[in-house]
Formats: sequence, C-alpha cells, structure tokens
Amino acid sequence: MNNRVIVIIVLLIVAFLAGFVPQYMKVSRLENDLSASRQENALSQLRELSALTFVQATQKNYGLAAGTSTQFFTRTREMAQREADATMRKALEDLLESQDKITAELAKGDPGALDDLRELFEKTRHITASIQLPAPVPGA
Repeated sequence: MNNRVIVIIVLLIVAFLAGFVPQYMKVSRLENDLSASRQENALSQLRELSALTFVQATQKNYGLAAGTSTQFFTRTREMAQREADATMRKALEDLLESQDKITAELAKGDPGALDDLRELFEKTRHITASIQLPAPVPGA
C-alpha cells in the first residue's frame, strides 16, 4: 500500500511536469520575442523621429524640427540608460553628442542644421538597422 501511494505521487508529479515544462518554455520564448519586438519598435521610433526632424528642417519649419529633435534626444537618452548591451548603449550615447549643436542651429533657424540632421539620421539608421529580430520558429 505504501509503495502504491509513492508510485501515484510520482506519477502525478511526472504528469504535472509533462504539462508544465512545455508551457513554461513556450512562455519564456514568447517573452523573449516580445522583448525583442519592443526594442525593435523603440528603435524604429528613433529612426522615425530623426527622419521627421530632418524633413521638418528641410521645409524650413525649424520650430517643429526643434521640438521633434528634443523628443528624439530624450528617447535616445532613455533608451541608452535602460540598455543592457554595452555596445548598443555606446552607439546610442554617440547619437547624443550632436544634441547641443543641432539644438542651437535649430533655435537660430540655421540652414546648416540640415547637414547635421542628415548625418544624425544616417547614424540612427545605421544603428537601428544593425538590430535583427530572431527568426520565427516554424510551427511555434
């Protein structure tokens, strides 16, 4: 009788683990995918803000461009502070180096800001294009 109880308990534990482990692995993979998607979304928003700033300055709307560049630099700083990967953090911090110059040029309505904004956009595009999402697992 005692052996039978032990066998039943062991079988219950095995049955529990047989259902729990695959679900746990699936949830873990989905959490990683979600995290990667959120990072890709944040990086694409940076790309969009840098492009929008450039377009607004091209249209000589320096006031809007200044506001958009402020959003860009604020988000870039926030992302750099949260970034765990040292290489990506350094790349994001490098984008912040031109903040003072661009802000001053836009405040003055200086057409020279276009060159700096073009360079900022190209750097942003290069950094954000280097991030690749993991390939989806077939049948998952």
